[in-house]
Amino acid sequence: MSAPGVLRLGGRLVHLTERAGRRPPVLLLGGCGVPSPSWQPVVELLDDRQVVLLDRPGLLGSPWPGRLPTLAEEVATLTALIRQLGGPVVLVAHSMAGLHAEALARIHPEDVLGLVLVDASVQWRLPRRGARDLVRRALWQTLARSARLLTSSTGGRRVARGVARLVVLRQSSRRTVDPATALDALAEPEAVTSLIAEQAAYLDQLRDLDQLRQRLSWPRRPTVVLTAGDEGGRRWLVDQRRLADLLSGRQVVVEDARHLMMLDSPSVIAGAVRAVSEKRGQLPNPDRRVS
Repeated sequence: MSAPGVLRLGGRLVHLTERAGRRPPVLLLGGCGVPSPSWQPVVELLDDRQVVLLDRPGLLGSPWPGRLPTLAEEVATLTALIRQLGGPVVLVAHSMAGLHAEALARIHPEDVLGLVLVDASVQWRLPRRGARDLVRRALWQTLARSARLLTSSTGGRRVARGVARLVVLRQSSRRTVDPATALDALAEPEAVTSLIAEQAAYLDQLRDLDQLRQRLSWPRRPTVVLTAGDEGGRRWLVDQRRLADLLSGRQVVVEDARHLMMLDSPSVIAGAVRAVSEKRGQLPNPDRRVS
């Protein structure tokens, strides 16, 4: 890996790690508050590929900018990064980052060769925008600032690390948390603040993506929708299937995997990346289940 560092992309400071290898680049995007070390099991299986890991503001040394992130900002950051890389990428997006990946593909299809969505966020019935949204955003922003203050002490950071460990264990089928550095990253005050801010922005980003879907057609890029089979029950499987259909993609239900699929089933993710990026015409069959 090249030396990681914080740089400005699309008007925001973010953390970037890159490893040289065969193009096209594979860009790995974590979900809400998920730091890039969580992808390490997948990175190891893509040992011949150029791999880029992006940490959004607040993670791994980049500061939280003091506001809730918008879908437009996420797309601007991704666009600037791809321009810097010098060409289109294969996007691998986990959870909430799935919203960002889909939005980018609709707005700038020339930047995306294919997508692998990893238990991506989806919600089909959205409440209308209203005055309550202003109050909700203000409350969440206050909570984020308070959390940054509370976790600035040694004791607060220790508590944050313990909570992060419990969350990771709950969202993974593993008995132990690996890599441990992911927990250290999650316990940082800026990271805790960023996680809260991203969660607060979730509904607004869903709404903005819904508007994009109505305005911009899907560019029909090769897409695999990986669904954690041990996560949300039948309703979740149906919602994910609907997402795959919307994106003209293939759904793969990964048995015994939970939401943090990069820890539970890295080989499935790596296989999907290779199938999409190499355009072999061997994408997994619809409804395929991997045990």
